[in-house]
Amino acid sequence: MRGSEEASFLKKALDKAFDRITYVFALTAGVFFVLIVIILVINIILRTMFSSGIAGQFEIVQYGVMICIGFGVARTTYTERHIHIDLLTNHMNRRMKSAAKFFGMLICTFLYGYSSYLLVNLANGAAKYNRVTDIYRIPFHYIYWAFFALLTLSTTVFIYLTCLYFTGIFTGSDQPGKKTDDGKNEASHEV
Repeated sequence: MRGSEEASFLKKALDKAFDRITYVFALTAGVFFVLIVIILVINIILRTMFSSGIAGQFEIVQYGVMICIGFGVARTTYTERHIHIDLLTNHMNRRMKSAAKFFGMLICTFLYGYSSYLLVNLANGAAKYNRVTDIYRIPFHYIYWAFFALLTLSTTVFIYLTCLYFTGIFTGSDQPGKKTDDGKNEASHEV
C-alpha cells in the first residue's frame, strides 16, 4: 500500500507542476495573441490613413502565431479542452478509449519531437550560412533555437500525457488527470 501512496503523491505533484507550466503556456499564448491583434489593427489603420504599414509586420505576426499555436496546443491538450469528435470512441469501453488517446498522444509526441529535431537542423544550417530575416536582420538560428525550446517544453507535456494514457489502459481510466471546470484535478479513476 505504501507504493501506491507514493505513486499517488508523485502523480499529484506532477499534475500540479504540469498544470502550472501549461497555465503559463496559455498566458503566454494569450499575450502574444493580443499583441498580434493590436499589431494588425495598427497596421490596418496606418495603411488606410497613411498608405504605409508596419515594417516587418508579416514576420512579427508569423512568429507570434507560431508561439500561440505551440503553447496553446499543449495547454488545451493537457486540460482536454480541445475540439474532438467522439464518433469512434463513443462505443468503446474506458480501456479502449484510453488506448485510443494513448495512440493520439503518441502521435502528437512524435510530431512535436520530430519538429524539434528539424528545428535543430534548421538552426545549424542557418548559422552555417548566416541567414537573417528580411526586415529586422535577426539571425534565423536564434529564432529556430527559441522555437526548439518552445516545442521541447510542449513535447514534455505530450510525453507526460502519453504516460498517463498508457497507464490508463491498465487501470481502466480513460481520463487520467482530467480537469474540472474550476481547474481542479478529478480523481483519475471513475465510478
